Amino acid sequence: MTCLCNTTALEIYRTSGRLLPQLLERPRTGKLEDTRLPDRDSLAHELRLLGAKSRPYRLMVGSKASTHHRDDVRFRVCSAALPPNALIRISDRTLITGPELTFLQLAANDDLDEVSLGLIACELCGTYVLDTSWDGLTNTDKPLTSVARIGSFLDQMPGTRGCRLARRALELAFDNSNSPMESALAMLLCAPRRYGGMGIAPARLNHPVRTADGTRYVDLAFPKHKVGLEYKGKEYHSIEASERDDRRQNKVVGSGMTILNVWHEDLKSRHLFDQLLRDLHRAMGIRLRRKDDFLYRQDVLRARLMPKGSERNGGSPYGKRAGSSGNGTFSEDELTDRIDDDQPLFDDLPHESETS
Repeated sequence: MTCLCNTTALEIYRTSGRLLPQLLERPRTGKLEDTRLPDRDSLAHELRLLGAKSRPYRLMVGSKASTHHRDDVRFRVCSAALPPNALIRISDRTLITGPELTFLQLAANDDLDEVSLGLIACELCGTYVLDTSWDGLTNTDKPLTSVARIGSFLDQMPGTRGCRLARRALELAFDNSNSPMESALAMLLCAPRRYGGMGIAPARLNHPVRTADGTRYVDLAFPKHKVGLEYKGKEYHSIEASERDDRRQNKVVGSGMTILNVWHEDLKSRHLFDQLLRDLHRAMGIRLRRKDDFLYRQDVLRARLMPKGSERNGGSPYGKRAGSSGNGTFSEDELTDRIDDDQPLFDDLPHESETS
């Protein structure tokens, strides 16, 4: 039995695309059965069929005795008992770590920080996966997991390497995101202020709203304040699609919710992002406040989330920590290079958000 894990498991989830619901319906187990290592060619063939191309492949085994010295494989030894649904049986001879265990293993890799892991959690808990398609993602019928299920899984694995980092990353994660930019928008506005977010809560992605013509969905909603945001993208849809979305938006507004449109430039430009925050807080009836070091944290987070030249994958540095130093920070030159600095952010705002 071969057990695929870590980055190999994530790659398979991403390449499965619309077939993910079928994969998730397969039997689960917590038992890591007798593991074996196929010969090099057989393993490469099997994983190529599953969509895993990146080497070295990541495999999980139950004991160190099952490891071998091969340059095409890296092993993770797991001798501890696993929760009952930690593994998915994708064939008679192959297991894969479930989304929850995969997330925990990614947190133990030491090359991802809270922001990168938070974006991956949004992907696992949303209805899209990043891939090599023309627009960089494939939408799925349902999420692989949820923030609550990942949290519950972590509760069953106390003391495991990566568990504390994974918990911190979940503070930046959201359910039901339908695109990387929805995840970025939610993180910028709702993540805790210590990470550079505005800390506005509670918030819901793709929140259902009842209207006279049925249920409509708002990209990012603050139900308590009856305010919602609609992300329009960098190059918005055709005129017909735009008109259709505007009519849908009118229905939502008719239900009593205030809707603000958000464009790609609103998140990339300091001046426009400043104006978005002012409009949002005004609509919610709350004041903006800030601390002395908040602007730098905000700039760093936006630099992490906003891609340079493309919005296809949300600009998330999944492979490493932020900044040339690798420690999650950017130099002044890096920040200027990644963010439009047409005006200082919050140049005359005396306060940060009162919400927490």
